[in-house]
Amino acid sequence: MDFWSRLIGGSRALSNKPSKATSPTERLTAFKRACNALQQIWRSTNTPSGEQSVAHARTYVERLNSILSEEARGPAPHPCVAYAASSQVFVTVTKLALSFHDEGVVRSATVFFDTLIDAEVDGVVDNRLFARAMVDLVRRAEKTSDEIEGRLVELLFGIANNIRLQPGILPAWFVPRVTPVAQDSDSQAPSGTEFAGATRKDEFPLFYLLVDYVHHEGRAGDFARTGLLYLIETASRSKNLEKWLIESDLATLMATGLGALYSQLGHLSFAPTTEDDNLPHIVVLSDHAKHETALQPTLDQTMDAFMSYLLFWQDTIDHCKSAEVNDTLLDHFQVLFLEQLLYPSLLESSDVAGGSTAAVLTYMCRILDSIDQGELVHRILHFLLASSPQPEEQMDMSASRRKSLNVLAALASEAAQPSPSLFNLRDLALLGLQSSNCQTVLATLRLLNTVLQRHHLFARALIHTIPTQPANQRPVGALNAELEQLLVMGTSLVDDPTLNESYDNYVADATCVLESRLCLPVSSMDEDEETLPLPLQLQQDDPIVQALFGCLESFFTNSVIINLALTGVFMSLASSHLFSLDGWVLVDPNQYEAPSSEETDDGFEDVLRAYQAPTWPPTAAPTLTLALQQLVNQVRQWQQELPDFNVLVAARRELLHQDDRPQTPDRSREPSEHPASRNRSRPSYPGSPDASTLASRGRSPYPANSPTMLSSRDRDESSIPPDSRGSSNARAVAAEALRQRLSMPFPPAPADPQSPSADEESSGSEDIKDAPVATLGHVLTNVVILYEFLLELSAVVQVRGSLFEEAGYDN
Repeated sequence: MDFWSRLIGGSRALSNKPSKATSPTERLTAFKRACNALQQIWRSTNTPSGEQSVAHARTYVERLNSILSEEARGPAPHPCVAYAASSQVFVTVTKLALSFHDEGVVRSATVFFDTLIDAEVDGVVDNRLFARAMVDLVRRAEKTSDEIEGRLVELLFGIANNIRLQPGILPAWFVPRVTPVAQDSDSQAPSGTEFAGATRKDEFPLFYLLVDYVHHEGRAGDFARTGLLYLIETASRSKNLEKWLIESDLATLMATGLGALYSQLGHLSFAPTTEDDNLPHIVVLSDHAKHETALQPTLDQTMDAFMSYLLFWQDTIDHCKSAEVNDTLLDHFQVLFLEQLLYPSLLESSDVAGGSTAAVLTYMCRILDSIDQGELVHRILHFLLASSPQPEEQMDMSASRRKSLNVLAALASEAAQPSPSLFNLRDLALLGLQSSNCQTVLATLRLLNTVLQRHHLFARALIHTIPTQPANQRPVGALNAELEQLLVMGTSLVDDPTLNESYDNYVADATCVLESRLCLPVSSMDEDEETLPLPLQLQQDDPIVQALFGCLESFFTNSVIINLALTGVFMSLASSHLFSLDGWVLVDPNQYEAPSSEETDDGFEDVLRAYQAPTWPPTAAPTLTLALQQLVNQVRQWQQELPDFNVLVAARRELLHQDDRPQTPDRSREPSEHPASRNRSRPSYPGSPDASTLASRGRSPYPANSPTMLSSRDRDESSIPPDSRGSSNARAVAAEALRQRLSMPFPPAPADPQSPSADEESSGSEDIKDAPVATLGHVLTNVVILYEFLLELSAVVQVRGSLFEEAGYDN
């Protein structure tokens, strides 16, 4: 104790409360006294007990922070900050924090450094000793908690922000080694460590510390990613830094880090679907409420970390103003991630039970749905779809860039990988649509939807068109005739008293979506926009188009989630400005047979002629319309076989739309429960059938939140108006009969099926076992989906006719 008494100056006790200094002079005196005390503690760390040294060091660092904070609230000048810079007390603070391994000292030290960084005083952030002291603190301090780790990385972020705002301080933190000048620009790269991709942590330790934390979650990861973006952005204003970034292993670390996170992604997992309140209303009213396709797969924290790092890639490309640094990053992204990891995972995926095809397609969909950076999207889809390479323009390239390309080419040649020209994303999508695995089909449909909606420039590489057949304008009368045909099909399914209101909503939705299409580019990066007629006709024999129509054939037995995704793909095609409706939704105008009339010079007669409905041969029927007509004919047959089929369909649709209307008090809801209905938002055209898109085509997206919510069979019972004074035994019997009826297979099996022969028994039993079976309640739900789809398709056809000028008057 005698030592500490002499050190403190004879004071009786060391108070944790700092003395109040009222003037700049008094503050500076107190600040110097605290600095001297810290110096004494450092010189005498071996004399007193460890705990006592830690307590006093923490107290004096906190006193420095208090004085600096008080000084920052006053006007300039700030002599205490200037003294801290000149006395280099930050070196002592770092040594004490690293020696004592105490969380409190480290926390106080981070506050001290943060205050000096924010002070913007000469001799601090532009001081190499300060840079070394802070780097040592961040690198060697024990990260005993997420809070300490976040505070330390925040210091790195503060320096990166200062470098971005004041590039002149970069030499204090970045000291590239001097390399001998090459004899000529084409000379071979030196051997040893003089090659592109070399690790140079001693030249720019701040940069590598940020790289170490860039994949972390929480505050540390956010600060690291943002700080790294600021340093990369500065490369456009510093030739030395730009050259260093190209020659360093930045691109290699980023690409391999992304690949490492992708490699950790496993198979899909699904949340339990035993509770009805986890499911959207429309899924509960189907046969697949307990199946894995009922909900979106659960993506764990590994997927979140991967997506966070991928979005950091996107931000890096956006923020980097140096073309050569950008190209270096993109080249490494393609070779080390796309070619050596992502594409092999697509190629090697398996669709057998427990296979990875559904997972890989889901991850691809998530990737393409999350990023919108043009260069990244182009690299991914251009490679995976095996698009024809563009003619490369001759451009000047620095020696550093050439060295980087040479090393990357060597890496690519060592890891010989199969080419997407043999098997690409389009081939995998075709196999996915033809799969017997429901999860694979659903993941494929979601992927198609994502490309069609978000990355339309590559839509034609995925779904082929006929480049020599541009769309032709049709007469107004022809459009009206085909619209009438679509609406007649729809209205024959459901007796809807709110038809006009529903259709008006669909027209408003279609107008919003199609107007946004007018703002988009009309050609992909490898097409000539000036010579390319738009839109183009769909190639009817395209295997993917044929597979989509194949999925439509089993519409009534499909899972409702698959039907939502399937109709979503068709709506994305119909609303695209790149695809014509001719031949698959509407009749090709060249096939119209106009009614005969005399040619006159009367303009009014020409207008009347344009409104006349033409005819067309049966062979000209559009493929989608023909497939929909077959589904409608099947429903009409059921309407004849079951006298109350229309009543059941109307009741099912009413039940599906209950969440769209204000709820009235219900005895089945607990007093503390929130109503299930929410603000109804008008959806854009459907993508993945999650909770936000299940509202499309008038379907309810809202989950059934009631703990006492009835099952799908009970809900159909509830569609029958109950007696407010309670149900009688007769009502209970009728409800049970209806519940059993809705759970029976539909259509029912033949009463006297032929017995298979002995030779056919084994194979026949397998076919019967694998044949899709649906209950009456499931079929009713799919009939409602078909009805809403026909209304939505009709609205898009109508709006396209005027907005895209696809219908008009003959000149």
